[in-house]
This record gives sequence, structure tokens and C-alpha cells, in this order.
Amino acid sequence: MSFVPDLRRWFSGGKFILVSMVSSAIGYGITTGHKALEVAAPMQAAGGLALCLAMLLAGLNPFRRYSLVMWGWIILLAAGNATVAYTYPYAVEHLTVGTVAAVVVIGYLSVGLRTIWRLRATAYGLQHLCGRLLVLGGVVMLNRPSPGESMGMVCALISAGCVYNTLTVLGQMKKHGLQYQGAALANLIAALPLFAVVFKLQGSGWMTGDLLFAAGPAGLLTLMVPVLFTNAAMRRSSAHDVGIMQSFSSPVHALVALAGAALGWLPSDQRLALFPEWAGIILISVTALRVSLLKEPATGAVRVGTQPSGA
Repeated sequence: MSFVPDLRRWFSGGKFILVSMVSSAIGYGITTGHKALEVAAPMQAAGGLALCLAMLLAGLNPFRRYSLVMWGWIILLAAGNATVAYTYPYAVEHLTVGTVAAVVVIGYLSVGLRTIWRLRATAYGLQHLCGRLLVLGGVVMLNRPSPGESMGMVCALISAGCVYNTLTVLGQMKKHGLQYQGAALANLIAALPLFAVVFKLQGSGWMTGDLLFAAGPAGLLTLMVPVLFTNAAMRRSSAHDVGIMQSFSSPVHALVALAGAALGWLPSDQRLALFPEWAGIILISVTALRVSLLKEPATGAVRVGTQPSGA
């Protein structure tokens, strides 16, 4: 089976995804040591407000008038972002930063899967499907939680679904040319139900200076920066290419967690064993790189096992 790399397409979007992943990893690392329910609301609010301000400064008013279809996408994105704002920190709290990122890869790999499935009879589609299966195997290798960590794994899987929702909805907003404004408003709206829930369950004494000091930068790093750079990548690459590139989040998050643990900024339990954890991460990274470099077939793609006639 041939392997035809498309380096120009990879580097056009990959550099933006790399910045997004590093930023997100550092942001979620900052939240460790805080209760997920308490950190979620101020983190979401900080990221949403900063993103709206950035849009206003860029002349892209997120508070403009939207069509009913766009409002549907905005509400759907807000619901997913509100969910992941709680489930991701909760999963990190009970697992590790690298482990959660690896589970979330499932969501990234689901982006564009319908298109790839339609091309399953081509070499391109078959290699994509095999690559996704290998990455899924790496996730299985990396994640063998104990019974006490089962809820952390459930939250990681929910986060994977939310990631799929984010990339899919951003792709729909892109068709309207409003992905920046829509994403900014959705992230701000997402903070409202989070504040309502935490005030209802925790009262008014949960917000402390230390919490805000962590949640503020975390919101910028996990929301504002990733949204801006993911949208920049999606202008240069297809949705399923961006999903594959995001598969590198597991080694990036694991390395950030390892560096944080070594420097004493994160708990020592963020470290991962060479096998199977790092072995799984390497499998995920190598497979994601190979698949992300595949060249998309032209119209009338050649089927597996055949060669073009050259006529």
C-alpha cells in the first residue's frame, strides 16, 4: 500500500494545532489541585470574555444579529463547551493530563469519519481507517484505570464527544463565515449554566483568590488560544485533517504534565510508565503523523489494488 505524503497541507495547519495543544495542556495543568466543579465556571468565563474582547478588537462583533440556524449552532457549541469545562478537569483530577488527552483522541478521530468511510474502497480511505484503529489501540494501551478511576474515564469519554461536537460545529459555522464570532459568543454563554450549578451546589463561599488566580490563566490557555488557532488551522486544512493533527494532543499533554511534575508544579502521579503508557503514546503519535500526511485522492479515486491506466 503506497504512502504519499502531503507535507504542504500538514505544515499549513499543523503549526496552529501544535500551539493550540501546548496552550491547552498548560491550561489544564494549571487546574490540577482544584475541584472541577469550582474551577469550571470562572475558567469558562475568563476564556469567553477574553475571546469576545479579542473579536471586538479585530472588528468581528460576536454580539451581532444571527440567523436561527446560526443560533442553533451557537447553543449546541455552548452546551458542549459547558459540559467539557467540567468533565475535562474532573477527568484530569482522577487520571492524568496525558491519559485524558489520549482518551479525547477518540473524539478527534471521529471528525470526518463519514467521509472517510465513503472512501473505504480507496487506498486513501483504507489507510485512514487502519490508522484510526491503530490510534484507538494506542488509547487502549495507555488507559487501564483502576475501579476507583472509572468516573474519571467516563468524564474523559464525555470530553471526547464534546471535542467532536466542537470541531463539527466550528466547521458548520465556517460555512456561514461566522466561526470566530459564533465561537466567542458560545463560550461566553457556556459560563452561565456553570455558574448557576456551582452557586446552587456550593453556595457563595467557594470562590477564593487562589481559585481565580488559577482559573483566569487556565481559561485563556484552554479556550481563547485554542479557539483562535483551531479556526486558523481549519482555514488551511479540512476538518478530518485537523482531527488527525489533534491526535498529537496525548504526547504533548503527557510531556507537559511530565515537565510540570519534574519542576514540582504538578503532582508526581502525573508521571507515566514506559510501558504501556508511553508505548501507547508513541503508537498514537507515529500513526497520527502518517495518516495526517496522506494525500487526498482526486475525483474518481483509484480503488485499492488497482493502478491508474495513464490514459
